[in-house]
Amino acid sequence: MSTLNIFQISFEIWGCLIGIVVCLILGASTFRNRDVTGRKLWRMVLVNNIMLICDALAYLYRGDTTMIGTFMTRISNYSMYLMEYVLLFCFIGYTDCLTNRKDMHKSHWKEYAFLLNCIAMLGLLVTPFTGLYFTFDTLNRYRRGPGIWISFAVSGIVFGICIWRLFTCRKQLTKTQKHVFLSCMITFVLCMLLQYVFYGLSLINIALTVCLLLMYFMHCRQQYEYIHTLHIEQAIHDTAELVRWRIENQEACYDPDKE
Repeated sequence: MSTLNIFQISFEIWGCLIGIVVCLILGASTFRNRDVTGRKLWRMVLVNNIMLICDALAYLYRGDTTMIGTFMTRISNYSMYLMEYVLLFCFIGYTDCLTNRKDMHKSHWKEYAFLLNCIAMLGLLVTPFTGLYFTFDTLNRYRRGPGIWISFAVSGIVFGICIWRLFTCRKQLTKTQKHVFLSCMITFVLCMLLQYVFYGLSLINIALTVCLLLMYFMHCRQQYEYIHTLHIEQAIHDTAELVRWRIENQEACYDPDKE
């Protein structure tokens, strides 16, 4: 196994461990507070963890011509592609959650994004029989298929639709969210282009892990600040009510005829 592959597997294992810890620690408050947006981000981090495991297994068993090696290589590669599309479905739902307002003009962007992602998944379904996205040589090594560009193109278009939706509804986003989304978008697009040109290191997985953790941390921080502000406002309101009650009680107890 090359040094590059060792680095790849090590990074994905550590990324998965960090993601699991984040899901366990922050997930409790996310579900306890019934945070709909936070739940979608939590699911995205969880799906990304599964994808990291699949990619690490694909690298680990690459070139292993035994029955177990052949089985694990194929299952892990197919599962990794499938998790990418599941992650895109989650991102579509997350984008809709951030930008869906009843007073906004009805848009069919969500239906278009879902349809395109389903088309990409159909390509994955026929890949075992046609080698559309990828194949395996006699040494049980992954090889890109002639239609791999379809997967990259459709995923890029779906991602672009979601980004465009966020851009057109940017007034609904906070300043911090805008900066985080811009940083994540640049990082993801750059890594996707580099991986398409230079195959060998799963740059997309690296970018996704960093971006998702950053987005989840940002959201949890905003939720903490929001809940903290609500508690302060509630404390101020309760104090004002207590003062008002004491004043009214003192006025009720005051009898001017006794003076």
